[in-house]
Amino acid sequence: MTAQHLLFLLGVPFFSVVVSALARRFELSGPLVLVVVGIAVSVTPFIPDYELEPEFVLLILLPPLLYQAAVETSVPSLRENWSAVLVLSVAMVLVTTTLTGFAMHWLIPGMPLSVAFVLGAVLGPPDTVAAIAIARRLGLPRRTVDILVGEGLFNDATALTAFRIALAAAVGETVTFLDAIGRFVLAAAGGILIGAVVAMVWDPIRFRMRDPRAESAISLILPFVVYITAEAVHVSGVMGVVILGLYLGHRRVRAGYATRMLDTAVWDVIVEILEATVFALIGLQLIPILRDVDAWSAGELIGYGLAAFAVVVLARFGGVYTFGYIGRSITRKFRSPVGDKDPAAHAQAERLLFVTGWAGMRGVVSLAAALSIPVTTHHGEPLPDRELVQFLTLFVVLATLIVQGLTLPPLIRKLGVEAVDEEKEDAFAYCTAMGTAANAGLARLDELEASLPDPAVDRMRDQALWRGEKARRYAQQVAAGGPSSRAEAVDAARRSMLDAERAAVEHLRDTREINDDVYRRVLNQLDLEEAFLERR
Repeated sequence: MTAQHLLFLLGVPFFSVVVSALARRFELSGPLVLVVVGIAVSVTPFIPDYELEPEFVLLILLPPLLYQAAVETSVPSLRENWSAVLVLSVAMVLVTTTLTGFAMHWLIPGMPLSVAFVLGAVLGPPDTVAAIAIARRLGLPRRTVDILVGEGLFNDATALTAFRIALAAAVGETVTFLDAIGRFVLAAAGGILIGAVVAMVWDPIRFRMRDPRAESAISLILPFVVYITAEAVHVSGVMGVVILGLYLGHRRVRAGYATRMLDTAVWDVIVEILEATVFALIGLQLIPILRDVDAWSAGELIGYGLAAFAVVVLARFGGVYTFGYIGRSITRKFRSPVGDKDPAAHAQAERLLFVTGWAGMRGVVSLAAALSIPVTTHHGEPLPDRELVQFLTLFVVLATLIVQGLTLPPLIRKLGVEAVDEEKEDAFAYCTAMGTAANAGLARLDELEASLPDPAVDRMRDQALWRGEKARRYAQQVAAGGPSSRAEAVDAARRSMLDAERAAVEHLRDTREINDDVYRRVLNQLDLEEAFLERR
């Protein structure tokens, strides 16, 4: 690797994070801005081209992003929405693959059906990163977001397995229908097994370590271990990483508070860097891919690209509406249980179906899969239409991110499907949980009271009662329409006090009345209190 290449590789994450921060500052969509900036940089003549390495995406970017998304995903929510997630992440991907394959084989003269199915498999999955980065910021109802995020977690496993099967047929292997089904089941089952075994082995070990830095460091390594191990034995690394993240995330409440705080800080930074880099890399591929498609005219390329975009969008809409009405167990994941009796609820469910159909952005995994297509078949002959498949993949990725990504927020506002009541429901649930926690603490204190000095018992009881009373008052404020200006003034005053306390402690350190170790311990306590105020 040359110094110039290394500098460029390091510069992409740096400038991507800067652009992402500026986009947030001006309340713009970070992913879309990064894609546009990547395109602009790609066409700049004095900046060298960067050809995306598929291994960089699949081995470096994908495992940590999948793992952290799985850790943050609610397992109970997945159980509630399992049928909708299964339909979107498996059936929808296979339907899109099939329809796109047949359509592009028919539309593009001379494209073999096997190569068309490779294109269909590449374009089959909506992107995990795009789904999570955009869906959670749009104000959709939580169930819809949970379904979209669950789809994003599992659909890459389906698509990459389908891609490998289609690619095997395209390069000259004999693949029967039963063989394809067997490979699919084996890949999924093997990935689940490896992820579950690693999670169950590591879970009891991490709770006995009580070493936050070591636990966080290992949590950075494990997704790569699981992914590489699974891929080495030819099963789904994506599925392994997702199962690992779901299991460990569901049980992280048993970890120490320091581990959870450190994990949150570390992974927030890593995801920020990787997500920003992913979207910038998509835009940067424009010129490298355009160089290889000179065998087709501009009109043909644009026409084929628009056709592929239309097929992918229509296939998703058709699948979402079709599967949305098949069976009561699937339909109720998109509809209110009273949707058939309540016209307003029924109309809301229909609008959510439409939004779910439109929220099908493709992303970097599709692009990496397309770029990994070999140049020749097993017989040494050039693989037909390889460059065209890569161009169409980039075209559809850019079209879905820009067109759907730009129109999704105004579409949600126009249809009126924002989750307007969930914030108040969450506030009441928070108060209930705080009151329950305070009561549980008081009950445990009653059991331990005999072995503790009286002043300590009184202090701890006062603290628990204060937390419970604070939650009760906050619930009253929410019921009255929101926190009062007095409560907000109290919080602002406490933050101002914390600033003054930090300045005083910093002065003690600078005058060497306390050492740096004491300074950091006091500063950490003040930071914890401000973090509590912010999180509340």
